Amino acid sequence: MTSYDGLPISYPGSLMKTRLMVLAALMSLLVCGSAHAAESKPANTPTTKPVAVGIASTQPVTPEAQLEFQQKNAQAQMQELEERMFRLGEMLRQTEAGDAAKLIMAFHKAREELILEDMKDIIDLLGERKDLSRATDEEKKVIVKLEELKRLLLATDLDLQMQLEMLKKINAALAKIDQATKEETRQKGEAGKMADQQKKNMAVEPGKLQTAKTDQTANQKLTDSVNSITKELGEMGTKASDALGSASKSMGGAAGKLGSGKPGDATMDQAESLKKLGDAKASLEDARKKLMEEIEKQVRKQVIENLQEMLERQQAVRQATEKLSPKLASGDREASINVKKLGVPEQRIVAICDSTIELIEQTQFSQVLPMALKNIQRRMLYVTADLGAGRGNDQTIGAEKDIERDLADLIDTFKQLNQSSNQPSQCKGCKGDKNKLLAELKVLRMLQVRVNEETKDADGRRSAAMKELPPELKKKIGTTAEMQSQVEEATEKLHKMTCPDCLSE
Repeated sequence: MTSYDGLPISYPGSLMKTRLMVLAALMSLLVCGSAHAAESKPANTPTTKPVAVGIASTQPVTPEAQLEFQQKNAQAQMQELEERMFRLGEMLRQTEAGDAAKLIMAFHKAREELILEDMKDIIDLLGERKDLSRATDEEKKVIVKLEELKRLLLATDLDLQMQLEMLKKINAALAKIDQATKEETRQKGEAGKMADQQKKNMAVEPGKLQTAKTDQTANQKLTDSVNSITKELGEMGTKASDALGSASKSMGGAAGKLGSGKPGDATMDQAESLKKLGDAKASLEDARKKLMEEIEKQVRKQVIENLQEMLERQQAVRQATEKLSPKLASGDREASINVKKLGVPEQRIVAICDSTIELIEQTQFSQVLPMALKNIQRRMLYVTADLGAGRGNDQTIGAEKDIERDLADLIDTFKQLNQSSNQPSQCKGCKGDKNKLLAELKVLRMLQVRVNEETKDADGRRSAAMKELPPELKKKIGTTAEMQSQVEEATEKLHKMTCPDCLSE
């Protein structure tokens, strides 16, 4: 048996890897082609080119038309790539579940990101609307999306990016299973009432039976849509997929019996479908737990790396500030210009901090760390304002050192957590990780101390920063009251996570 392009469906893993690399190479060509189109600028004069192979034409082809043609070609390639990913993924479900999941996930990610639709909009901007500036901006956005797809295809293992995509799918499936379960429970109750009426020799309105059948069919379709999601999970979704298939079959049976006027028999099928929905949920929750354990290891590693990068960058900015400070104090104009330039690398640290906070919140790795990082980020913004205004005095250098100190403390805290994770300390009451709780408490204490320090200086550096920073950075600073509310919120979250046994030896 062969595939759509003549290759056997069951072929060696090395050939599978080759296929993935070919798809990634096609993605690279798309990226390069889109990048070329984004960077191309129309010339002032049109050129003459043949309009078709073997047919010469003296009519000029404008640079804009050339760019539009290139974009149409890229769109056609992207459409072909999507089809290949989907078809290959479908064929490999049984033989190469992991790689099949990767391909199907990449296909759905491309659809969710609306890459083809974006390309169509760019063609419109290049063609009828002649808005080249906006077309260039949109092309750059598409390039970023294509790069993400390429990374997903080339991932050798179930790396963090793919794990997060898997987690998103599992959460979506669980939410739909809850919806289907709630609806099936309601429908079973309604069918039970009609069955009781029949037992009492009371007629059941045909309209009610038809409505019940329609509702049952709709819930079967919902269950089938959940099954489509679980199939994208590869091996970890196999058990849930089998259970959902059985649930759907039982729902189909219930719909048929309701249509035949036998609600009592339908309730037995509905009871079976509820059991299978419960099995599917349990299987997905188990898969989610295991995935979260793997994600936490990856996130902890990534967070430490990000903190280390921020620390090293902050040290470099501070060292440069210290070097320029004496010249700045003497009124050296060049030193003032160079200090202002340091605001750019400081903003880069702010951006890394942003992405770290987003990662932690997305994976729920820590309750307190995002708030602590936001506090550090606020002080980075004060430094950004100082540097942008040409201030490189002792106060600015001291602020930079404070940021370094807090980043170093966070690194030590989570490195210790990383080491202690090899010897977990489970609470005998709530079964929570006491080592992780201790790390959270350390971060919370640091956060409260820093908020108290900033409260004392609410009208000092905060006031200056609010005047000197651009609007998008001002929004990140917030108020002192908001900072204290965050501490209280974090404390409450930790309180809910603990029990009397958590803090006992």
